[in-house]
Order: sequence, then structure tokens, then C-alpha cells
Amino acid sequence: MNDVFLSAMAEKWREMKDAPAVSAAGIGFRPAREASEARRLARAAAAAGMPADAMVRVWRSLCGDVAAARGLMAVYVAGGDVAQSVEAARGYFGFGPNMVALMGVRDALERADSTPGALACVPWPEHAGAGQWWPMLNENKFRNLAIVGGWPSLPSTAGETPRIAIVGKMSMESSGDDDTLATAHDDQYSAEKLLQDVGLKAEVVGRARSLALIRIS
Repeated sequence: MNDVFLSAMAEKWREMKDAPAVSAAGIGFRPAREASEARRLARAAAAAGMPADAMVRVWRSLCGDVAAARGLMAVYVAGGDVAQSVEAARGYFGFGPNMVALMGVRDALERADSTPGALACVPWPEHAGAGQWWPMLNENKFRNLAIVGGWPSLPSTAGETPRIAIVGKMSMESSGDDDTLATAHDDQYSAEKLLQDVGLKAEVVGRARSLALIRIS
């Protein structure tokens, strides 16, 4: 049984490590593909009598080690209670990648933007207080950065807001079951209705003066 498990893990490692498509950040990191596979594994684990959350945690740890092997040099963690943020980042990336705690979110974003092989982990932008860094993404200097994932996103926490956002210089891909966060100037407080009028399920989840943070499901 152990040999079967090891063979399956080794095969998946080789498949992921050798997959093409390296991001603009110089990382072979495909968060959407990883999320899609995590959902498939969770369903299979539950059907086989294994806790789905445990399967996803094993998968995420493997993905973190693969990302490190494919060019992820550092994950810069900042904002809120940094110790808790580092813990959450470890939940997503495991112990393979190098975690670097910083004092300020802007510093983490700047390093994710300018440092090859780097990502940032910062508080999820829908949270009050520590999450109110998101207007920075509207600045021209950060135009190449995007929120590419959130954590935790376990089967048992599907209805909960993530604690951290993973931010990087990445191309956006679909995992097949995504929410999108967007920013827009909304002086007339009409963005939500306009998006709903064209058939999108949209909700304004944050505001900073005229700037709105919109979740599109």
C-alpha cells in the first residue's frame, strides 16, 4: 500500500514539476490548476472515506514544494498579525518555500512586483482593518500584480472568507469555480447594479473614497 501511495505521489510530482508555462514572475506556479485538482481530490477522498480537508492539506504541501522547485524563491508575508499570516501562508505553501515576514503590505507588494521568483501573502482584502490595503493595486506601479488565490479554501470552509490573499505577477486562469475581485471608480454607487444588469452576480464588498472593491461570482 505504501509503495502504491509513493508511486502515485512521485508520478504527480514529476507531472507538476515538468509542466510548461512559467509565469511572468519566473515561477512555475499554476494556482487555478492546483485549485481545480484540489477539489477533485477532495471529492475522491470523501468518497473513499478519507477526510477531504486532510487530502487538500497534503496536496497543498506538495504544490508548495513543486513551486519552490520551479522557481519560487520567496513568499513575502505582511499585514495584520504577521505570526498568524505566516501560519496561514504555511497552510497554503507548506514548508518548502522560504517565508519572509515584513512589516508593511506595501513592502511585500513591491518585492512581489520587482523580485524574480517572489509572491506576497497579505490579509484578504474583504477583511476590515488589515485587509484595507487593496487600493494599492489600483496604483500604476502595481498594475502587473493580481490576487491569484486565497487561503484557507478547504472543503469545510467553503462558505467562509479566506484569511490571506496570494498576490503575484501572474496571468489569470480559471479553475472552473472562481470568484473575481475587481476595483472600479464608483462615484455614483452604481457599479453593483450595472454589473447585475448585464447578468453578473456582483457585490461591492469594500470602499475607499470613490474606489470600490467588487466581488463577481
